[in-house]
Amino acid sequence: MTEPQDLNTGSQRETFSGRWGMVLALLGVAIGLGNFWRFPYMMGIFGGGAFLAIYLVVVVAFGVPALLAELALGRATGRGPVQALEHSGLPGGKAVGLLLFVGVGMAMTYYLVVLGWLLAFFFVSVGSFVGTAELTSETFAALHSRWPLPMFCSALVAAAAATVVSRGVRAGIERTSRLFLPLFGALTLFLAAWSLTLPGAGEALSYMFTVDFVALTPRAVMAAVGQAFFSLGLGGTFLVIYGSYLPKSAPLSRRAITTAVGDVGASLLGVLVIMPVAFSYGLSAASGPSLLFEVLPVAFQQMPGGELFGALFFMGLTSIAFLSGVAAIEVLVGTLADLRGWPRRRTAWLVSGVLVVMGFPAMVSLDYIVWSDLVWGSTMQPIGSVAAMSALAWGLGRRVARQQLEYGGKLPVWVEYWIFAIKYVVPIAVIVALLSGWFG
Repeated sequence: MTEPQDLNTGSQRETFSGRWGMVLALLGVAIGLGNFWRFPYMMGIFGGGAFLAIYLVVVVAFGVPALLAELALGRATGRGPVQALEHSGLPGGKAVGLLLFVGVGMAMTYYLVVLGWLLAFFFVSVGSFVGTAELTSETFAALHSRWPLPMFCSALVAAAAATVVSRGVRAGIERTSRLFLPLFGALTLFLAAWSLTLPGAGEALSYMFTVDFVALTPRAVMAAVGQAFFSLGLGGTFLVIYGSYLPKSAPLSRRAITTAVGDVGASLLGVLVIMPVAFSYGLSAASGPSLLFEVLPVAFQQMPGGELFGALFFMGLTSIAFLSGVAAIEVLVGTLADLRGWPRRRTAWLVSGVLVVMGFPAMVSLDYIVWSDLVWGSTMQPIGSVAAMSALAWGLGRRVARQQLEYGGKLPVWVEYWIFAIKYVVPIAVIVALLSGWFG
């Protein structure tokens, strides 16, 4: 088996240990707060079923080809985003890579804040179970007004992420993914099944699956594009560096499709959990970033044994969202290690500490989170993915792109269509959607 090599030294680069390690690590990048926090509130703001329809179209038509391109770029270069774009020969590749590096850092400043909220809710849920606290729809407002506690929780999450990243690919990222993903999957399936028994489930399903074309505004389309790229982990960063850890023998097309299917399934589970509860208990589906934290306490209050299940669910949600946080910090740490040769352990702790401090504006302002998410999530991630597709299709070229899709000495019959798509169709469509959203 030939493994990715260091561009500077030629030494072997650490890879995932096997098929399930790869699958779970990639799903850990894709499945997270994008599915259970961001997707339901974006759907509530931007038109329900109309937003879902555009999102599904974007995932199939743009997301899967882009996902495959980012994995291929990472594996072909054996490096993270900055050196991958530079090595591709794309004009200004290093500068673009550095911009994407900054974008990941800025997005992680508010993502860590939300992770801190989740951990705080877990602590409150445990207190509710043992009778020392009460988890209600007002808990989020109380926590938000007392920012030192969420900031402390964000610092705990950052410290845990630094510990995982400092242990490397197999002992850190892969082992953590193997533990957290199955646990959260079981908890979410149970909660979704319960939500669908509520009296407002029918109205919620109608809202989710009825397409109102009036709601398809340019901003809604841009938000759907951004959500698809955010949720899949696209952006020329996460999947590029994880692609660099894939062995040469891994079938990329299978990994890409598995990741996309798992991510879409998680998004649908997320809204099946959140929307029926919101409609059943008169909560606004368009309440924004606080939606998750207002809806679930209501569900747990009504559910037999809800205190225990609430504690388990917030533990699981914190765990699965944590994997995406680990991926972001891995991008930052891996890039600094590639560029500067900094030691992994020390860099992981330094990066995590800086992110916690930079997250203070998000601690005190929900509006800051919404607009930061539009800039660094809905805008920068699609742009970063366009850069990665261009680096592969235009920089490294058709021959390298074809090599990355070879499996067992054969090429998929659709490989030429894929190359055409990542070279012309997807980048142009993404740029048009972004321009329409911001200026339409």
